[in-house]
Parts: sequence; C-alpha cells; structure tokens
Amino acid sequence: MALELDQRAKESQELYRRWRDARADWDTDARTDVDFYHGNHFTKDESEELQSRNQADVPMDRIGPAIDKMKAMLTSRSPAFTIVPREDSDVKLASVWRTILGYTWQISNATMHLKQAIHDYTTTGLGYLYAYTDTESDMGKGDIKVVNIDPFRVYVPPNC
Repeated sequence: MALELDQRAKESQELYRRWRDARADWDTDARTDVDFYHGNHFTKDESEELQSRNQADVPMDRIGPAIDKMKAMLTSRSPAFTIVPREDSDVKLASVWRTILGYTWQISNATMHLKQAIHDYTTTGLGYLYAYTDTESDMGKGDIKVVNIDPFRVYVPPNC
C-alpha cells in the first residue's frame, strides 16, 4: 500500500520543482562559467582540433587576476555604515545602530565572507550574504552574524 503524501508536502515539492526548473538554465551556464574560471576553456573536440593544427590548447588565465583585483578593491576596507535619523531625538539611537552594525561585521569576519560572495558573483553571476542569529555566540547570549552561501544551494522565487 503506497503512503499518501500530506497535501502540504505535495505543495512544497511542487514549489521546489517550479523554482528549481526556473533556474535550470542559469545553473547549467554557471557551472560552465566555473569550469572556464578553473582553466577548462576548450571542449575535447576543440582541443583535438587545435592539436591537429599544431597549436597548443593552453588556456590564458585573464579572468583569475581580474577577479582577484576586484575582490581586493572592494574589500580593502571594512564598510562604514551610515544611519540617518528621522528627527533630532533619533541621533543617539542612530549612533547605537551604526555601532551595532560595525560590531556585527567585525565578529562575523564578514569581509572574508564578502570576498567569497564577490568571487561567486564574478564566476556564476550570483553571490549571497546571509545574516542569521547565532544563539550560542557570546556565551549563550547570542549575536547576529553574516556568512556567505553557495549560490548553487539557494533557490530564489522565480518572480523575484
């Protein structure tokens, strides 16, 4: 006897399939782009054709240094957060929030995660930073932290 799936499970599976299928073309192209970044510039047929013409099928790595330069330029300094108060009574509160955002960036080692998100963006076209609550941080008091997420693991709604 086959088990009947819960209606909510069916809806979740259908939603996952729709979102996965909506990004299938991006997924294929992004994996090809990652291969290109790693030096796989030629298909087997192209390599054989070049070798038959006595030409080397050696890739010229121009992408890697450009990506490294972009990461270095964008992460040379930590960001300066700006909070604009709505009225005069909010000035102190805006200063507190600016300090909290800077502290969150520092304890998360977010510059390193930003570098990886920039790398993901330049090679695949998508880079994600994710803010979450780490309940075990600060001796159980909890903190907000920032990490990067592998773009192949994120399924964004197609209408976004």
